[in-house]
Amino acid sequence: MVKKIAIVDIGSNTVRLVIYRVKSENAIKVIENIKIAARLQTYLNADLVLKSEGIKILVDSLNVFKEMIALHNVESIKIFATAAIRSSKNIGEIKQIVNDKTGFSIDVLTGEEEAKYGFLGVISSTDKNDGITVDLGGGSLEITQFRNRKMVHSYSFSFGVLSLKQQFLPTNKPTDTELTSLAAYIQSQIQSIDWLKDCQLPIIGIGGSARSIGAIDQVMKSYPINSVHLYEIDKGDLDSVKERVKSLSFNEIQTVLGLSKERAEIVFPAVEVFLEIYRTVNAPVLQISEKGLRDGVLLDHLKLNGSFQKKLSESLREISFEYDIDLDKRELVFKTALMLFESLKAVNTDLIEEDIQDLHRASYLYNLGEVLERDYASAHSFYILSNRNFLELPHRDWIKIALLASFQSKAAFKENISPYKNWFEKNERRKLRLLGSILKFAFVLNNTKREIIQEIHCNDEGEFIQLEIVCIKQWMAEEKAAEKQIKHLENALEKRINLHFTMAD
Repeated sequence: MVKKIAIVDIGSNTVRLVIYRVKSENAIKVIENIKIAARLQTYLNADLVLKSEGIKILVDSLNVFKEMIALHNVESIKIFATAAIRSSKNIGEIKQIVNDKTGFSIDVLTGEEEAKYGFLGVISSTDKNDGITVDLGGGSLEITQFRNRKMVHSYSFSFGVLSLKQQFLPTNKPTDTELTSLAAYIQSQIQSIDWLKDCQLPIIGIGGSARSIGAIDQVMKSYPINSVHLYEIDKGDLDSVKERVKSLSFNEIQTVLGLSKERAEIVFPAVEVFLEIYRTVNAPVLQISEKGLRDGVLLDHLKLNGSFQKKLSESLREISFEYDIDLDKRELVFKTALMLFESLKAVNTDLIEEDIQDLHRASYLYNLGEVLERDYASAHSFYILSNRNFLELPHRDWIKIALLASFQSKAAFKENISPYKNWFEKNERRKLRLLGSILKFAFVLNNTKREIIQEIHCNDEGEFIQLEIVCIKQWMAEEKAAEKQIKHLENALEKRINLHFTMAD
């Protein structure tokens, strides 16, 4: 049964509505994602009372979302608020006015709950067993440490990029003195947490500030993937981003590609926070995650526990639902591809056991673009897969799967890999082409979906390779298709192949 769930996140900087379509607990798709730059943190007065102007902006934003929610048959709505409302002295008044004027009830998260939900969102989308999550918002900063995929420490700081901007950077183009004061304050706060010091764990950044930093770095590097999810940068990259924005006027900062205009004035505190955490942790890498607080709230709402991580089978169910993939056929393709792979290992020593995982993943995604247009399935497949990370993989692994799952010919492969050519050594590119040709051939052998192939044997005869395909039923259709497509495997192996179909005993 398909249902829709609405999540409203009332943050210090933005108010956001996300509507999810849920087919099962592991087949979840975002169908609406709308944000309003409410800047509620800036409407807190010196006494930490949210002023009437801020409450009005909140009410107006929620009423816009209410209209959008009404357009969907939403089963449940979850509305939560974080630092700006949490730190307000007039929480009761805010909640009452919102309820009277919108009908919504707000759940105000504690700092500990915010940290927990951010961790849940991250752990569902990364394969890292140990790490530090950093959720930098407008009015607060939540940090957790996890070991063996379990949260072991958490802390919520009562400052964020907006409050830091208000306190330390009175102008939009800060002076060196102002930046020094900002850095000294952040350092004193971050280094007060003993479990962060020199733990040497990877950092995972959550939220708009982290995404903006990653996007700026990608633009500076002319990065070929238009996604920051699971993108990784190091301290040198953070320093480069800092120097880049420092060198610009505020008007120029507002036009920096990768940085939204409303984040131009808060980019300095954002970079400084991540730099100080990086130094304190002595981290090997900073990974950017598009999953975070809202995703954690959703997982908790769906009663998924903290050990949840989307596995291959679960991701495939989601993909099959969206792209009308016949998973039974793909299982046959992988079974045949594995037989072919194991037999070819005898004549190609480049093939190793670790390649099987790539072959496995790509088998289920092969030619998924045919749902759009059969004649151009390969081109559609590569475009879809290179622009969307279905399996929550690091970018390099993601592109490997896209190359395999879209393989059609040597020429198409060379065109697809060209933007990423320097990601792979020459021998890796050669192997990827071989794995792609194995997958294509396995797909061809299963066009009839009859599951007739029992064994595949391969012998190197010097001038040619003898490939014997043992079947349990008549193979005329499969043989004709195989003879037509064997050239791609021959080109990858750089050897002629003699095909021989035979009946099993």
